Amino acid sequence: MTLNLTPEVIVDFIVAISGFVLTITTYIKPKTKKITSLNYIRLSIFSFSVFIFLDGLSLLYISKLLSIISGFILVPLTLSLVIGITYIIKENFYSPGFVIVIGLSVLLIYLGFQPNAVDIQIQGGYIRLPWTGLFNDIGMILTAISEVYMLYWGIKTLKNAPFLIKKEAYLFFLGIFFASVVAMFFYVLYLIDPFYILISNFALLIGLLIVTLSAMIEPKLLYILPFTVYRIVVKDREGYPLFDHDWSKSEISENIFTGFINAIQLMSEEIMNMGGLLDIQLDDGILILHESENITVGLITSKSSKLLRYSVTNFTCDFENKFEKILKEGNKDMREYESAHELIEKYFSNFPSRIISHKRKPLLLTERLLKLPLTLDTDLKKIFKDEEEFNFIKSEIYRTPESTAAGFISLYKELKNELDDIENEYEKS
Repeated sequence: MTLNLTPEVIVDFIVAISGFVLTITTYIKPKTKKITSLNYIRLSIFSFSVFIFLDGLSLLYISKLLSIISGFILVPLTLSLVIGITYIIKENFYSPGFVIVIGLSVLLIYLGFQPNAVDIQIQGGYIRLPWTGLFNDIGMILTAISEVYMLYWGIKTLKNAPFLIKKEAYLFFLGIFFASVVAMFFYVLYLIDPFYILISNFALLIGLLIVTLSAMIEPKLLYILPFTVYRIVVKDREGYPLFDHDWSKSEISENIFTGFINAIQLMSEEIMNMGGLLDIQLDDGILILHESENITVGLITSKSSKLLRYSVTNFTCDFENKFEKILKEGNKDMREYESAHELIEKYFSNFPSRIISHKRKPLLLTERLLKLPLTLDTDLKKIFKDEEEFNFIKSEIYRTPESTAAGFISLYKELKNELDDIENEYEKS
């Protein structure tokens, strides 16, 4: 049996193998391994690899059956991509695109069983098996839907990406652009000259590679759209704050925090004692509230989510276990609970911070680039002789209210004068 080993077959196998390797690679990083939306994107990449591999086999063996089966693979490919992107954007599976893809998929499968769905032709000096008629048209429409969904996802992500991950968002969009616009452009040219299908496949592979690796490097890219996480607050049963972590620029009004306190006061004893988890609608968002034996944890977010509720529940449980001793002692010193940031990293590490909005934000600048008033700078240098210690204090001043530094200098001088007076009296005696 003579094999039809053409350049397109070779390229198909290279692209398919690369796609399989990329699919396996996405399982390496623990932070992205269990992300629901990425599971569907992963399935889409795997389906694409199978599609290309079967397409190569159909050309190699000149098999119409394999060509039709490869066309059927467009169904799981498109469905998984549409579901994955919809879940990323809305955190649910349903969308008008999903219904359209289901309808087109049924039609594609029906047309695949009709005569002359695939033809054998000589194109560009090589034997090819192009799809024909409505089978080809529906296949192209499903492909176009995938490309449009990807482009929409990339634009939305880039537009809404916080400053701290903007660079990764641009890289992510570059991958989306290759996988959608560039790949689709050459796919259209393929209708004129079969050679362009090779470039289209490579562009799609490169785009998927960039998109997937970007998400692995920065999983926060997958949590930009479904909701915005603002703040988490931990209070003891008496209402004293123990821990506070902010993901935003505190654009939430005071009313939302008042609502938090009122919600605790109005909570029924039955639910409180049961360790209930509640969603409370506030004017500026949703308060996800969890009550345990010693603490109340409130997460303020733009909307509720199964993932957020799960994170709050587990954060509360671990907080109780981690600080069990000092909680039972009634310790209300917030400094004693600062290590709870480890739990933030454990359960909320994928949620992007929106505190810093531009590159000149003082929090981003190194100590050597920060400028203090000359008088204050001179006074601090007299107090902190060590340069490293001085730079650290200088950076901390930018994180405090303006009055704090002046108050510190004034208090320092007052205490120093008192100490000098005591030393002088001691020497005289």
